[in-house]
Amino acid sequence: MKNFKAIATSIGVVASALFSAPSFAEADAKPLNVLMIAVDDLNNWVGAWGGPAITPNIDALANSGTRFQNGYSAVPACGPSRIATMTGLRPEVTGHFLNEQNLRDLPDGRDIVTLPQFFRKNGYEAVAAGKIFHHPRGLKDEPAPLSDPISWDYQAKTRTGTGGAEDYIGENGWAKWHGGKIAYDGYQIIPYIRKHGIWGPIKEKKEETGDFETAQFCADYLAKSHDKPFFLACGIFRPHSPQLAPQEFFDMYPIDDIKLPEVLENDMDDIPAIARANWSTGFAKLVKSDKEEWKRAIQAYLASTSFADAAIGKILDGLNNSPYKDNTVVVLWGDHGFQLGTKERWEKFTLWHQGSNTPYIIKVPGVKPSVTKTPVSLVDLYPTLVDITGFKAPKRLSGHSLLPLMKAPDQVWQYPAITSYQEGNNGIRWQEWNYIRYRDGAEELYNLKSDPNEYHNLANEAEHQALIQELRKWLPKVEVPQTEYRPMG
Repeated sequence: MKNFKAIATSIGVVASALFSAPSFAEADAKPLNVLMIAVDDLNNWVGAWGGPAITPNIDALANSGTRFQNGYSAVPACGPSRIATMTGLRPEVTGHFLNEQNLRDLPDGRDIVTLPQFFRKNGYEAVAAGKIFHHPRGLKDEPAPLSDPISWDYQAKTRTGTGGAEDYIGENGWAKWHGGKIAYDGYQIIPYIRKHGIWGPIKEKKEETGDFETAQFCADYLAKSHDKPFFLACGIFRPHSPQLAPQEFFDMYPIDDIKLPEVLENDMDDIPAIARANWSTGFAKLVKSDKEEWKRAIQAYLASTSFADAAIGKILDGLNNSPYKDNTVVVLWGDHGFQLGTKERWEKFTLWHQGSNTPYIIKVPGVKPSVTKTPVSLVDLYPTLVDITGFKAPKRLSGHSLLPLMKAPDQVWQYPAITSYQEGNNGIRWQEWNYIRYRDGAEELYNLKSDPNEYHNLANEAEHQALIQELRKWLPKVEVPQTEYRPMG
C-alpha cells in the first residue's frame, strides 16, 4: 500500500508550487471569462453519472469538459458547502459548519476574499443571479435576494426556485415542512405531503418560474458586449425541496416506470450509534412506509432535476450563441448530494457517498474532454480557476488546483476529498475508500468499488486497520474555536 504524503501544515494552507502549470490566459490574446453554474441539492442521478434523470444539457457539458465522477462537497449542507467553495477554505479554517451561520459574521470573515472578489480585484466584472451563497446570505442584515455585496459588481433580483408556488412556501422561501415538526410520528404520510406541498407539479409554465428568470438573465447577459472579462455566477434552485416543477417535467417520468432506490433491510445494524438517526430519519421512514408515495417523491426529484437541466440548457444556449463561446471557462457543480430513503435519510447532512457526491464539471478552452474517477473536492474550484486564468493564488487556500488532473486524468492523485458535517465528524474519500470518523471516535469504512451502496462497514475488520491508520492522518485540524454541538440525531 502506498504511503500518503504527510501534511506538513494545516490542511488550510497550500504550497505555491501547486500553481506552476502554464495558464491558458497567457497563451491567448483574450483573457478567459468564467461562467459558473451552481445547482442546489443536485445528486448523482443525472444521466452522465449513470443515473435515471433525463439531463441532456448537463450530459452535453460533461461530455465536452472534464467530468469529475467523484466530486464531493466540503460540507453536506447548503450554506457551509457554498462558503467553502466560494472562499476556497474548509470549515475548520472559517468556522462555517452550519446553515445558520453567515460568512461575514465569522472569525476573520470580513477579511476573506471570495472567488468573485478575487476576480474583481483582477479586473473582472462579477455578476450573480439566483442562489450562489446561502440564505440568509452574506451579512445577516442584508435583505434577500442580495448576497454579500462586496463580492459582486451586480446581482440580478430574480426569484428563487419555481415561483408561482407561493401556497406551498413558508417564510423566507423555506418549504413549510422545514419549519414544521421534527418528529413525524402519528402523521399519515399522504395527507401530510398534500398539506405541506413537499412535492408535485405546479400549474405554471417553465418560463414563468424563478429559475428560468435566472437563466434568462444569464442568457441576456451573455448576449451583450462587455468591456471587461466577466465572472458570471448562475444559481439554479431546483431540485432543492420542495420538489415542485411544471407538469411537463413530471410527464417525462410515468409513475409506473419509477424504480425505488435499493435499500438493505438491516443496513443500519453496523452503523455507529451517533449516526443511526438525524432529523430526517423519521420522515424517511414515513415516506418509505407508503411505496406509492415514495415513488411520487422519486418522480418529483427526477422532474425537478430535469427542470433544472432545462434552465441550465437555456444558459448554455446563451453562451453558445454569444461571442464568448470560445474564451469562456464553464463550471457546473451541485452543492452536495441528496438521499431519498437510503440509510434512513432524506436530503443531505450525512458523510455517506450519496449525501455528499455531486456532479462537478469544468470545461476549459484547449483542454480535451475527459472523465476522472479520482475523488476531488468542491473546495478545489477556487485554486483551479485561479490557475486556469493565470493569476497568482492567495496564500491560504485549502484546496488544490485540478488543472494537472484535467490534463492527465488517470494520474495518481495524492490528495483525498474531505467532507465534514459539524465539527469533529469527517469523511476521508481516497481512491475507492470512504473512511468516516465521528467526534466520539466511532468509525466507518466502505469500499465503494465493491460496495457502492455502502452496505458493509469494514471499520472493525483487522485487515483494514493499517489503511485506517493512514487515512486518519488526513483528518482536519481545528483552527477556530468550536461552536456548541447540536445532536447528530
